[in-house]
Amino acid sequence: MADNCEIDELIEQLGEADTETQSTAVSELVEIGEPAIPALIEALADVIWDVCDCAADALAQIGVPAIPALIEALADEQKNVRLNAADALSRIGAPAVQALIEALSDTYQPVRENAVRALSLIGKPANEAVPALIQALRDDDTEVRVYAAVALANIGEFAKDAIPALIGALRDESERVCQHAAFALQKTRSPEAEKALSQL
Repeated sequence: MADNCEIDELIEQLGEADTETQSTAVSELVEIGEPAIPALIEALADVIWDVCDCAADALAQIGVPAIPALIEALADEQKNVRLNAADALSRIGAPAVQALIEALSDTYQPVRENAVRALSLIGKPANEAVPALIQALRDDDTEVRVYAAVALANIGEFAKDAIPALIGALRDESERVCQHAAFALQKTRSPEAEKALSQL
């Protein structure tokens, strides 16, 4: 089992200019697995972009065991940590969807925003999130509503159940929500959606 010193050294190597060194460090951290998760979560806050990106990549490759820590990181006080955690969850893909659905009901706005952002990046494999995304279209926060519409657009034809909510979102006070809702309706390829869009 790797000790903390070894893990810390590998985290440092994520910031090396040599991409081969970075790649090897990522592979070794993935092999270490769960014991490396806390250090990798911390690395999401690094000022060096390569370190953040490689840490997100390693967490995504570790996969399911990293999901609880990544969900917790969605509430981090630093915006870049929240964004990097959302990115890692989106790279994990379908296995992270259920945890992201649960995060959509969090009372803390940044958690909801970054959870829905991750779902938007996952796209079609997040189709089971459609009911939660319908709820998110009515969120008090504009960014949550925007990304809910983006997520539904990326889910596309599998988001037909969201058509009534998306039609309602065409009257949202935010122009961005309206635009993304219209695009999501187009992506459903539904006659009902086409009719609503033709009446705009």
